[in-house]
Amino acid sequence: MVASVAGSRGSRFALSGTGQVSPNRVAVLANGEFAGRRITMPRRAVLTREGDGWRLAPTQLGFGKGIVIASGRVLGSETDLELKMAGMPLSVGDIFIGDLGLGGSASGIVNYRAADGRAATGDAALMIKGLTRSGLVLSSKPVDLALVARLGAASFETRAVIKESGETRGRLQARIAGLPAGGALGPRLRAGSLFAQLRYSGPADALWRLVAVEIIDLTGPLAVAADVTGTLDAPRVRGSLASDNLRVQSGVSGTDLRQVRARGSFDGSRLQLSSIRATTKAGGSVIGAGTIDLSNLGTRGPGIDLRIAARDALLVDRDDMAAEVTGPLRIISDGIGGTIAGRLSVERARWQLGRAASPAALPVIRTREINRRADLRPERVLGSPWRYLIDARAPNRVEVRGLGLDSEWSADIRLRGTTAAPVIFGQADMIRGGYEFAGKRFDLTRGRIRFFGENPPDPLLDILAEADVDNLSARIAIRGTAQVPQITFTSTPALPEEEVLSRLLFGSSITQISAIEALQLGAAVASLQGGGGLDPINKLRASIGLDRLRIVGADPVLGRGTSIAVGKYLGRRFFVELVTDGQGYSATSLEFRVTRWLALLSTISTVGDESLNVKVSKDY
Repeated sequence: MVASVAGSRGSRFALSGTGQVSPNRVAVLANGEFAGRRITMPRRAVLTREGDGWRLAPTQLGFGKGIVIASGRVLGSETDLELKMAGMPLSVGDIFIGDLGLGGSASGIVNYRAADGRAATGDAALMIKGLTRSGLVLSSKPVDLALVARLGAASFETRAVIKESGETRGRLQARIAGLPAGGALGPRLRAGSLFAQLRYSGPADALWRLVAVEIIDLTGPLAVAADVTGTLDAPRVRGSLASDNLRVQSGVSGTDLRQVRARGSFDGSRLQLSSIRATTKAGGSVIGAGTIDLSNLGTRGPGIDLRIAARDALLVDRDDMAAEVTGPLRIISDGIGGTIAGRLSVERARWQLGRAASPAALPVIRTREINRRADLRPERVLGSPWRYLIDARAPNRVEVRGLGLDSEWSADIRLRGTTAAPVIFGQADMIRGGYEFAGKRFDLTRGRIRFFGENPPDPLLDILAEADVDNLSARIAIRGTAQVPQITFTSTPALPEEEVLSRLLFGSSITQISAIEALQLGAAVASLQGGGGLDPINKLRASIGLDRLRIVGADPVLGRGTSIAVGKYLGRRFFVELVTDGQGYSATSLEFRVTRWLALLSTISTVGDESLNVKVSKDY
């Protein structure tokens, strides 16, 4: 007899074999492949009839680099099976549970005995090396698990030791008593009375990543002590959780909470977190409390309900945006998706214009399958993107850069959408700043950025910048969107746009510029379309920790040469800017913001110029 079969069960498989069949003897030899690993049999499996069943002679089966030797009595009223394993890959579990993602190998012995009219019994002694679980992005830290178990007629007992990097990190012992005398093994275990104890002190990621939650990652030391009673279907957990130096990170938002100090206790299937304290990269802090529901870990991730109070906390730190916030937040998840909600005051933020990009994604089409093949694995419940429900106000210190802008704004926005497709509503109003164009700086005199919920965020711009060159007063108007800005030039006296550009860049008419200057003019026009280029001023400003760094043109009336200006916030309301040309001229400007629309301005310079002004800015 010759047979072959191929298909999919979690992963692609192919199996072929030969056999000899007689009434009292069956011999089979098979080879194949599953999930890219070879299935081998160095010699035939031989079954001989014994009473109403069959006796399996010791038979070796190889999978990848692991082997299992099976022998015993099977396929009758009595079963007595022995399995001996060495280095068997745990990825074989994907045959039974799709996308299980387990890594590592198992070695040891498993015995199972059952007979008609009698309860099944057995025992096992296993050593699991390098146990991990992998998701799309993260893999858990490998741990070793030494396990012994015994199944009796009326009870089940097990003990396990968890080791990481050669050191004992945890211990588990469990007993299920009062097992029914008959029935299948699964229902018997679920019907018994459970008592279990877990003690763990080691890396948090070794446990957390086994749950395969991708959006949030936990690392650092963790101590858990838990006692479990009840049943497997309805466990009641009592115990505690503690850590003094956890780290919580999210690759989606760039969140990085450090030195997390957490205290919690178990209540049934819920972990009650009574205290959470953490710091962020910018020196902010986070405190909070909440619950984590562990009741549905077999089919989805943990349920989460956390209430958090942030203070100057850097909770968003992406390439295109960042925000330090103060205020309440709530994080809720059913184990598949979740919501991040809050009403926040933004202490400091940055937005990079022209950098957002929409990720390419295949469309999701709702389908219903009929006549599904039995060999296909059951589909795993997919996680959903988390939703944003955040309102944020920023009276100042919102940095908007990119496309030539270097500016500070106030903002009142609403963040909606999902982590996969965030959308923003609201507007930002200019406080101060400049516009760099081909080495020339224009002072911003008007600015408003409006968000209407596009994805990726592509706000509508309304910005006016002005500069004086010789006898020409030039204005640059920036409208359109951040991705497709529309930039126009006007002047007093009125001149054609290309003439205005030439005089701004080179101080002469377009008819008098050289070929090299004409090339520079073309490059300047290209930068208006988002070509960008190097940005050394902003890179220097960021590296030395300033809030503002700019070049100021010469002013013969004030006796000031070309100068450099540096500005820094001292607290939330007080702004100081120093200007010097390195040749004797210096000036100090002070601004104290009384309210969102009222500010006091003061200037002192070396030429004896002193002033005190009131600045009022109000939208009507």
